[in-house]
Amino acid sequence: MEERTFNLRLARGFIAGAYFMLAISLFLSFFYAENSDPKHIEIITPAVSALQSMFFTYTLLSILQPTYVTRRQILWHTTIIAGAIILYLATAFTVENYRLVVHIGVFSYICLLFFYTHLFIKKYALSLRQLEDYYDEDEQGRLSWVKTSFIVALSIGIIASVSTYFPIWIDYWFVISYLVFYTWFVIRFSNYVTKIDFYLSATTHKPEQTITIIREPEQLRLDRSAENDPAKEAKLRNSLEQWVLDGGYTRGDISTEEVAELLGTDLPSLRSYFRDRMPCDFRTWRIELRIRKAQELIADCPEVSLNQIAQQVGFVTRSNFYLYFKKITGQSPTDYRNQIAVGK
Repeated sequence: MEERTFNLRLARGFIAGAYFMLAISLFLSFFYAENSDPKHIEIITPAVSALQSMFFTYTLLSILQPTYVTRRQILWHTTIIAGAIILYLATAFTVENYRLVVHIGVFSYICLLFFYTHLFIKKYALSLRQLEDYYDEDEQGRLSWVKTSFIVALSIGIIASVSTYFPIWIDYWFVISYLVFYTWFVIRFSNYVTKIDFYLSATTHKPEQTITIIREPEQLRLDRSAENDPAKEAKLRNSLEQWVLDGGYTRGDISTEEVAELLGTDLPSLRSYFRDRMPCDFRTWRIELRIRKAQELIADCPEVSLNQIAQQVGFVTRSNFYLYFKKITGQSPTDYRNQIAVGK
């Protein structure tokens, strides 16, 4: 729990740091652009952009992989970045050909962005896989805002590094644009905080380690017989039927492991049952149940919005609902509703 709260506080601190870097850029742009030496603005901008990128990247990494970001890692990374910035500033302000140093600084900053991009892509894929494995759902919709945030922040960082060469009116619009983006991001981050347990349960979950034991053929035959115990299968089949009657498939915030516990079995047995006795896996089966239920609700409750129906049957995002509805029925929910209305 302490580790979880540390990373949440860390993410908030990084957001504050990113805003502070933006405030410095804004202050320099509006109050010193006309009166100060352009040399100072050119030298400082890459350094500020590097710090802003570091703060924002580690904010997103704290969201995607809370256990990945540690105090020691932050300390080492911050020390390296701060040391490089101090060396860059000291050199740029003392040498005569400062533009060469600035160009080296911008190139180093671009290399840093490549490193952050590679790191983000790697951790985003890992986080998405953990969420989908844990909840057995298509979770891209939940993390789309994180990917969008990184792409926009990356673009802002690149533009900011060369913003000193823009005409003043372009600079004003750029400042307004990234202020709008950061406001949007803080709102999305606040929503994330309210649902943090959903993400943490999956990203900090450690699956049970399996130990491979070499068995004799006779022992393997006995193990398979135990796995395919007719009594256990009948009990699980009855539990699944009752689970469907109770509408358990409409819950979108429960892991497959928890579903298995509710059914009175374990996750390996549940997956084995679907692999051996069902025409599809558990995820596909549950999605089909949700779509069939959505069809019933669309027909019976024409006054209810499609977004509400999507939530009622267990879909977290509208895009997933529309995607799977059309994939299974061959029609979009809107077309299906119109068809029902015409038939009546």
